[in-house]
Amino acid sequence: MNDLLQETEYIPTLEEIKNIFKELLKGQKYKIIRKISDKKGLYLLDIKISKEDGYGCHDEYSYMRKGKYPQGQSSVTGIYLTFFNRSGVPKGGHSVAKFENQKWVLIP
Repeated sequence: MNDLLQETEYIPTLEEIKNIFKELLKGQKYKIIRKISDKKGLYLLDIKISKEDGYGCHDEYSYMRKGKYPQGQSSVTGIYLTFFNRSGVPKGGHSVAKFENQKWVLIP
């Protein structure tokens, strides 16, 4: 008999994800625009931050759990920031945090 132990991947809770958003946003208010879960838990959370600087429409932060889903796929559990112009068209973005060893690591 082969006794292979399967390591269960830790999935961040909604509260843990909100806490990293709070750290990233430094007190800015945000609106949850999409929240999707499966039998394992939350796998997608998109938030929107309106900009009042006149240079852009808004920014969006997207949390995605490692895996493949109807809305996309990710090789790591992390958070991605997307910038939008005044017309609402994405104009760029980058990864801002990843979840490793049950803790969030900010990406400079």
